[in-house]
Amino acid sequence: MFNRTKTFKSIWGGTLVVLTLAGCTTAGEDRYSDRRRCSEYRDYSNCMYMQQHRRDREQLMNQEKALINAAQARENLRMLREIRRRRGDY
Repeated sequence: MFNRTKTFKSIWGGTLVVLTLAGCTTAGEDRYSDRRRCSEYRDYSNCMYMQQHRRDREQLMNQEKALINAAQARENLRMLREIRRRRGDY
């Protein structure tokens, strides 16, 4: 029989890694499209700043979502352990 604790720890660790990487990646974003889009504007630097601000805000939101998901996964694992402890499975 396999060790359940090790299995749950590895699943939880893998989930955490995937969520962290998901928050750090971009969704096929083309940075050159911002340059083309901003080339039409008079205030090129302000346009580029706004595009960077939008990307930074999206990245921060993704990181916050990943942290929330990781906290929820930890809480779910804690609850599962508590239920099993009360049943006497461990």
